[in-house]
Amino acid sequence: MFFRLIVTALFIIFFTSCDFISPKKKSLRNLAVIDTIIDYNSVDVYPLVKECNNCDTNEKQNQCFENEFVKKLEKVLNKNKIESKRKISDTVFVDILIDNTGKISISKIYESPNVIREIPKFDSILRHSINNLPATIQPSLKRGIPVNTKFKLPILVSLKE
Repeated sequence: MFFRLIVTALFIIFFTSCDFISPKKKSLRNLAVIDTIIDYNSVDVYPLVKECNNCDTNEKQNQCFENEFVKKLEKVLNKNKIESKRKISDTVFVDILIDNTGKISISKIYESPNVIREIPKFDSILRHSINNLPATIQPSLKRGIPVNTKFKLPILVSLKE
């Protein structure tokens, strides 16, 4: 009888003692939930070109990247001879995708009817210009992992007769 009592007491102590030693499960679960919440609309590091390596904040990096990207795209687009019979002043929006390897591509072009009517090959000129950009881009980073990034770029199309 005494032996059964000792075995039962040891059995109870053995299986319940882990609850007193180990950390609370609720706190670990809460930490895991907080750690797994990811904001898919922002990145830790914006895409970078070599001209923007000296920027110290994310806002400055983003602004520098956008400015440098626009300069390079404008330079490539200006090499094309685009002519129109009428005067055009319109904005075309382009979704630019920078993948996790740093490759630039066009996701979608939102052309206006005026631009389509006056410059029917504008989308192919734009795609060709994006493909010929001389930029080497470091992709965006989220928690140290390269990720895809999409930008909406407004392009002002302004042509004289």
